[in-house]
Amino acid sequence: MAEKQMDELKQIFPMKLRQVMEKITWDVAELEEIRIRIGQPVQFITAGDYFYVDPIHSRKTESAEAGIRLFAEDLQEMMTYLCEYSRYAYAKQLRQGYLTLPGGIRVGVCGQYMAEGTHLAMEYPMFFSIRIPHEKKGCANWVVPWLFEKERFLHTLILAAPGVGKTTCLRDILRLLSNRVNCRGIALLDERYEVAAVNFGVPQNDVGMHTDVYSGYEKEAASMQAIRTMAPQVLALDEIGGEKDLQNIAYAMRCGIGVLATMHAGSVSEYWEKRSMQPWMAECAFLRLLWMEKEADGRRMLTIYNEMGDVLCTKHLV
Repeated sequence: MAEKQMDELKQIFPMKLRQVMEKITWDVAELEEIRIRIGQPVQFITAGDYFYVDPIHSRKTESAEAGIRLFAEDLQEMMTYLCEYSRYAYAKQLRQGYLTLPGGIRVGVCGQYMAEGTHLAMEYPMFFSIRIPHEKKGCANWVVPWLFEKERFLHTLILAAPGVGKTTCLRDILRLLSNRVNCRGIALLDERYEVAAVNFGVPQNDVGMHTDVYSGYEKEAASMQAIRTMAPQVLALDEIGGEKDLQNIAYAMRCGIGVLATMHAGSVSEYWEKRSMQPWMAECAFLRLLWMEKEADGRRMLTIYNEMGDVLCTKHLV
């Protein structure tokens, strides 16, 4: 995590939390997530550990009981900062359960919803999951050669449980593919701003020199528009799973477009079971499966499978 990202984070924190964090010196590079729940200790999560912040002694602590707690007035203050004093302007994102900040920081939000016309509006947001993206350039250097057959890109699906690093891996593979000399173009469907972290139309993360980015656009509509108007060699998508997603991916494959995507899964066997039970998944002929898992020390292990489920390579991401 960059110092710039921490500065951006502090701007959205209520003063009660901000004042404590200003007094603490610590390495923020490995911070991955911050969990805020009304009346409960604020939890800071790193790659292989977690901690709390002691407001009395202004220090990190492993004790949840000593951790700073935020209450309704603090969280209302935080929402004011998050929405830049205009919650109405962010109503659409809030209905989807998240807000995106400059630098790609994503804030998941939940709480009590109320009917507002034909929609549900979040009346009392009291639970927050702040996810901090990390650019780890070069982490997938050794992976990319396994994704080609001569010069043909093999449809690739990255599988992992939530929070393991699928998006980070996707981003670096995308960057490396896009910077290849013979790359004509890649279409990135970044519906939730997590991959390119676009701000006012400009990607804040490096997704390569030949990548065209669709941000804040539903994948279903964006995929068809990309295929018809941008003629990409590769279509890149994060967190697929719905029937429509997979039908559009199958269509892209039939059009001769390579596909690079991620999907939540508890295991590789879980993916194969779903594939055997759901015909529309079987239509997506992924030729490479990348299974990611996090070890106790926080390092990510990646295993590459072919379309038959045979292991081709197992190695740590850099």
